[in-house]
Amino acid sequence: MVAACCGANAQGIHKCVGKDGKTAYSNAPCPGSKEIEPAPPPPPAAKGADAKKGSPAGQAAANIPPFPDVQAGKWKVLATGKRGTRENELCGDPLEGFRSEVRTYAENAKATWGCTMTANPAGSRSVNVVYDCPSDRSPDGRPVQKGRWELSLVSASPQAFRVEMKSTVDAPYVMEGTRIGECDKR
Repeated sequence: MVAACCGANAQGIHKCVGKDGKTAYSNAPCPGSKEIEPAPPPPPAAKGADAKKGSPAGQAAANIPPFPDVQAGKWKVLATGKRGTRENELCGDPLEGFRSEVRTYAENAKATWGCTMTANPAGSRSVNVVYDCPSDRSPDGRPVQKGRWELSLVSASPQAFRVEMKSTVDAPYVMEGTRIGECDKR
């Protein structure tokens, strides 16, 4: 669930390994890069009459609080989970993938997977998101992962963020990002 918050966009994420052996992730390809986890296309926004009629897309969008804005650029990201801490660099908006995931999930969670998603502001630059799947089957009988995921996004400034995930299924996970400059122009 949190993988998308590392800067996935419509182009996908490119994994790059430097001469020094360090791994970096970027929205743009680099020499010898491999594209990993292309993000799903953003959900269609409700417009005109559909937005006014309370369409599912309009209702889903209305239930998502605004996410804190962060400055696009070069980011140092530390991800800490059950396998230790990894340090990576990426270029772009590091939260765009997370925003897209939440929008997509809000529109599809109940009808498609039988799950719920709530997103609530927790301060001027904070959002809490909870995914809850009470059953291991979707409404049409397909298997889904049963469990609960709680994600807390806090951004003290447009140059920093922290995402913390707690789950009944997965190990705890923390991702912290600090903007370190502009992206290299190639």
